[in-house]
Amino acid sequence: MESKFDVFKKWGLSEEEVWEAFRKYPGVLGRSKEKIAMMMDFLVNEMGFPASTIAFHPSIFTRSLEKRVAPRCLFARDLLSKGLIMDFSLSTLYSISEEAFIKKFVNQFEDKAPGLLKLYEEKLEFTVRGRFKIESR
Repeated sequence: MESKFDVFKKWGLSEEEVWEAFRKYPGVLGRSKEKIAMMMDFLVNEMGFPASTIAFHPSIFTRSLEKRVAPRCLFARDLLSKGLIMDFSLSTLYSISEEAFIKKFVNQFEDKAPGLLKLYEEKLEFTVRGRFKIESR
């Protein structure tokens, strides 16, 4: 049986990085292996984050992939592609409240790109309603 430790190591993390993630946020140990694997898969393969960046922010595993992490990451990627932002912090995307997220990433650019709130709502609908399948590989 694969341990949670092994799930992280499969992503190329060193033992030290995994132990540090567990020390920083012991709540990771309460998450299922499947949830950890799906979050890692999305953030590494879909979003291009290094596994070490994710391990540095282990509290992300307490957030909903479908309701918070995926829609916000996909929306931020759209903002990048439109040239509205130059980069974004993973921890900012998942840790701020919905109100703060909309203020920082939607309302701030509404004059430059009308319809951003609708685009964000589409990302939420896309992931929450299951049209965007996030599966463990």
